Amino acid sequence: MPPYLIGISTGLILVVSTGPVFLTLLQNSLNHGFQRTLFFIMGVAVADTGILFITWFGMSKVTGDEPNPYLALAGGILLSVFGMIFLLKDKPSEEVKIETSVRRNGLASAGLFGQGFMLGAINPIVWGFWAAMSNYAITTYGDPRSELFYFLGILNIVWVTDVLKAYYAGKLKKYLNVRVQKVLRKVIGVVLIVLGLNLIFGQYISF
Repeated sequence: MPPYLIGISTGLILVVSTGPVFLTLLQNSLNHGFQRTLFFIMGVAVADTGILFITWFGMSKVTGDEPNPYLALAGGILLSVFGMIFLLKDKPSEEVKIETSVRRNGLASAGLFGQGFMLGAINPIVWGFWAAMSNYAITTYGDPRSELFYFLGILNIVWVTDVLKAYYAGKLKKYLNVRVQKVLRKVIGVVLIVLGLNLIFGQYISF
């Protein structure tokens, strides 16, 4: 399967995640409307893209030109730990309040952009996720072009679905109860653990 399509499949982990970014996006759409919430989405997108390139560049410097089995082991463990966190987490995520100039006339759009950027940039889970994905891509492909298409697949599916989430915020907020969030967390946890085990034992077992 082409790296871009695999990236889209991997991006579904973020698509169904009900973390603070998702819930804040929905609330902003309900409070400020769809069009203004697009600036929030752009802020999150810029943060994600920046963190991705930082972690990708850092991982590339560590690996060099030769495959590094220890890096694959570390990445597999990291993904598995993330998976266990999602499986064991009982408390549902909440909307995050970040002080910005969202409510000032003429600065609402800039405020929402800043809110989205800060919410992504200061979240350690986001950094850990992109570090794990960078590790996975480098270990799996070992080719910058394929890795880039893999990341584009992830980012594109996330950007498109974030816009759809904002547009259908009212309906999503209505059905996103605690039970649904719990089920989604379990699914994400299992997927991350499978990806982690694939990195750890991939040279012996093909999932």
